Amino acid sequence: MRLLICEDEEDILNALAKGLRKQNYYVDTAADGEEALELYFESKYDLIVLDLNMPKLDGIEVLKAVREDNADCKVIILSARDTLNDKVLGLDLGANDYLVKPFHFKELEARIRALLRTSYNKNDDCIRLESQGIVLFLNKKQVQRKGEIVSLTPKEYAIFEYLCLNKDRLVSTAELLEHNIDMNASDASSVIKVHIAAIRKKLGSDVIKTNRGMGYTVAT
Repeated sequence: MRLLICEDEEDILNALAKGLRKQNYYVDTAADGEEALELYFESKYDLIVLDLNMPKLDGIEVLKAVREDNADCKVIILSARDTLNDKVLGLDLGANDYLVKPFHFKELEARIRALLRTSYNKNDDCIRLESQGIVLFLNKKQVQRKGEIVSLTPKEYAIFEYLCLNKDRLVSTAELLEHNIDMNASDASSVIKVHIAAIRKKLGSDVIKTNRGMGYTVAT
């Protein structure tokens, strides 16, 4: 699942991004409204966490632009504005939920899970790599090869899921690191190579293709 976090308070933004990446979400961040819309129109997001009080363009204007473009993208407003009128306005403009600051991270996480559950029905909950005999079940966080469950570590699964979600394009090592791996390794690209090698060993040597110096794709 790909999330966009829009928040102008740097400490909160970094804490949310770090916490949600640890839960295997793919997180982009924006510190102002203009940056938020630029990222939104460049990428496809399953859910947006949106602060209202942002510089350059406030959250209400961002929400209006998102809803004009897409009625299905889930939006949680995260704001210090706690009056009933603020909440009603946000919900009337198309927000799916409204959480008042200060908040507990676990509550935000639970609300994100609840909204994302409604985004997928049971028939759309998998990605198939037909040539490899592999099925990835998104909600179960499970991979099957030729009908047998394959056990991947959390980092292996996160990398493989991200490649599958982006199976129609090349994914760079830097992008994999940004969206999947929370690590302090001095040579992070080598760590990615180790995880890729482990995935190939478990799922087949041809399941992930390397474009040397550029990135990786999955074989569909």
